Amino acid sequence: MFNEVILIGKLVDKPFLRETQQGVKLATIVLQIERPYRNNLGIRENDYVNCILWKSMASQVTDCCEIGSFLGVKGRLQSRTYENSDNQSVSSMEVKVEHVEILDKYFFKK
Repeated sequence: MFNEVILIGKLVDKPFLRETQQGVKLATIVLQIERPYRNNLGIRENDYVNCILWKSMASQVTDCCEIGSFLGVKGRLQSRTYENSDNQSVSSMEVKVEHVEILDKYFFKK
């Protein structure tokens, strides 16, 4: 089986850093990715992709990035199911990031 995802997008919110019970750092980010085509109204729509970063990548992105930062991520698509606050089962897809590049320097040259 083959499962590899490569995305370039910009951060929608400030990265959220937390630690697991074992003390491993974990950050959750949402990337906004513009679709390469326009809809019937001439507007480019966006997709919003949840991404999970672990250990040093989590710290790096939390320390160096802010809302609007451009990131390139490589990882794998992962599904999970959990219960929300209303005790309903919720399924979601997210990218478990294996490599991240901060691309601001390529998009915003000084």
